[in-house]
Amino acid sequence: MKTNPERFVLGFIKFFGTPLCIAATLAAMVAVTRAREGKWDQAALAASIMLACGGAGAGAIRWVRLHARAVDPSHSLRAANPDAPWMWREDWAAGEVRTSAARDANRLMFIAIAWCIATLPILFITPDRALRSADYLPLSALIFPLIGVVMLTWAMRLRRRVREYGESRFAMTTLPGRIGGALSGAVHVEHPLTPGTQVALELECINRTTRGAWHNRTVWDRILWRGRQTSMSDASGSIAVVLMIAPDCRPTDDSNPKSRIVWRLSAKAPGGYRAEFEVPVF
Repeated sequence: MKTNPERFVLGFIKFFGTPLCIAATLAAMVAVTRAREGKWDQAALAASIMLACGGAGAGAIRWVRLHARAVDPSHSLRAANPDAPWMWREDWAAGEVRTSAARDANRLMFIAIAWCIATLPILFITPDRALRSADYLPLSALIFPLIGVVMLTWAMRLRRRVREYGESRFAMTTLPGRIGGALSGAVHVEHPLTPGTQVALELECINRTTRGAWHNRTVWDRILWRGRQTSMSDASGSIAVVLMIAPDCRPTDDSNPKSRIVWRLSAKAPGGYRAEFEVPVF
């Protein structure tokens, strides 16, 4: 099994979509009750929790609806190439797969900032109230600002990577990659790496299983096969890719959305460069 810290943070947000919305509703009821009783500090605390949970929960559900689903092949491409499933996606048909680092970084940054702003009152109100009443149970609410700090840290890391390297694209010279053969091409970086930089390449055959539905959807990656290669950026900063594929591997398969076979090409270099591409192997 393999995952990335960024995916863990985003997966956390997705999984707790509905519970967060329920918590927001309960916090709103508490805020109204405490305001009627004239307990404005407790009302402010409950309102801040309501904003944090409601915003994050609604954003999580929206995120899942838009992005946590299998790639839907183009019907026109499928009809034009019934016996060539590697031509069913527009990027594959064009022979070029691109990353979406800037878009993902901006989305995570927006959610992280909104969460931090909403939970800021908790950071000031909760410790003071706990010290005055000698009741330390409310300190558990500090988990909300902590989550915001974690998300913000990863968002800043992603943004820094985008500023330094920009987007990446993998131009394939073999379409598709062939089981018992090779996957070859070149990775082109928007802000090229220094010529001669060593890049670790990894090609993985993954069984991607999806459980649950809507906001409770969780995705697990189980690696069935892995091939590695060390390449070096050339004078233009491009990274040559030639990875041999074992003859007993399984091909790309989207027929069952709950248990897909996905091939992922990863590139990593010293200094923080990282890129991932979903590639066709048949």
